[in-house]
Amino acid sequence: MRLDKYIASCTGMTRKEIKKALKKVPAFVAGEKVSAPETQVDVKTKVVFMGEHLHYSEFTYILMNKAAGYVCTNREGRNPTVFTLLGDEIKARDLFTVGRLDKDTTGLLIITNDGDFSHRMVHAKKHVDKTYYLTVDKKIPESAIEKFRSGVDIGDDEPTKPATLEILSDTSANLTISEGRFHQVKRMMEAVGCTVTSLKRLSMGPFTLDKSLAEGEYRLFNDEEMGWVNKKKASDTCILED
Repeated sequence: MRLDKYIASCTGMTRKEIKKALKKVPAFVAGEKVSAPETQVDVKTKVVFMGEHLHYSEFTYILMNKAAGYVCTNREGRNPTVFTLLGDEIKARDLFTVGRLDKDTTGLLIITNDGDFSHRMVHAKKHVDKTYYLTVDKKIPESAIEKFRSGVDIGDDEPTKPATLEILSDTSANLTISEGRFHQVKRMMEAVGCTVTSLKRLSMGPFTLDKSLAEGEYRLFNDEEMGWVNKKKASDTCILED
């Protein structure tokens, strides 16, 4: 693989940006200085670029702070999609969102092309916790805490699974759920007499919203996040081998 493509896969930078950077600061490939972007690199070779040890993966994992007004689909339509926020090097890949956020919902959104990872994060049987910060149009009743803890009727065949409501002020709270039903948070708040006026996802399983990212910005998974992905892959492999 070409060095510039390797670096692009690991960092999300465009090849044009990488070529400019290599002219000023060479990469270290297996300990040797390299400035030529066309240099062939083995994916298992240690590559250090701009002081960072790069980790190549056949899959891409992106953490985004979703902006309001964007939809989680690959198809072009009336509204812009979250994929229009990605740079050229990333946008060309076969990516999809891990679960979906409504057009008006902001916050943590994971984008990948790893189907197994996505399945582990969104499958109903996995019970992955998701925490949202919400504001509503009127005072949140204290009784909502126990109602949500016990499960609340939102019009489906079954009540919701136990959820944790942390009231922060009269009209704001954090809500942690382990399901992903259609408009679930909004419907749960409506069940206690409140209408959601804003909604932001703060976390999903072990992944949390990066506060350094402005709305619409994104980054690739860091070492800690990739460590969780790789640990789960190794765990799944062990189960299959057993």
